[in-house]
Amino acid sequence: MSIIAYSYPRHGKAIHSGLAIFGIAAYLTAELAEADSNTWGYLIHAYLGFGLGLSIALRLALGFSHSETLSFKGWSPLVLNQWKIALADLKSLLRLKLPDHQHHQGLAGLVQDFGLLIFIWMAITGTLLFIIQKDTGSIVFEIIEEAHEIGESLIPLFLGIHIGAVFLHTVTGNPIWKRMFSSN
Repeated sequence: MSIIAYSYPRHGKAIHSGLAIFGIAAYLTAELAEADSNTWGYLIHAYLGFGLGLSIALRLALGFSHSETLSFKGWSPLVLNQWKIALADLKSLLRLKLPDHQHHQGLAGLVQDFGLLIFIWMAITGTLLFIIQKDTGSIVFEIIEEAHEIGESLIPLFLGIHIGAVFLHTVTGNPIWKRMFSSN
C-alpha cells in the first residue's frame, strides 16, 4: 500500500478539534438538557452545541475557500465519481485491503460528509429548540425535538465508523491520525 502524504494546516486541525470536542461534549451532556431550560445542565448542553455550531460554520467557510486540503471541491456526495470511488473502496475492503487515495475521496469522503451533515443537523435543530423554547403543546417544538433526537441517534454510528477507520488504518501501518496531530 502506498501512503499518500499530506497534512492539515493548523487552522484545519483547530476546527477538527472544535468539531470533535464540542460535538462529543454536547452529545455526552444531552441528558442534562432533558429537564427545564432554566437549569445549568440545559445551558451547558446548549452552549457546547453553540460551540459546535461555530466550529461547523468555520469548517463550511473553509470548505468554500481555495484551501487545497480543506476545500469541498470534488468532495460532495452529489458527485457521481465520489460514489464510484466509494464502491471501489467497499470492494477493496471486502478483499481485506484498505483504500488509499487523496483525502476526502470515496468512502472516506462520504463518511466525512455524513458526519458534517449530522453535526449541521444537530446545530440547526438545537439552535431552533433554544430559540423557540418549550411551549406546552407546541407541535413545532415537538417536531424539531424529534428531529434533534434522530440526529442524536446517528452520532454514535458516525463516530464508530470514523474512529474505526482511523484505527484500521493505524493497525495496518498507515497511522492517518498523525496527519491531524503532527506539526506542520
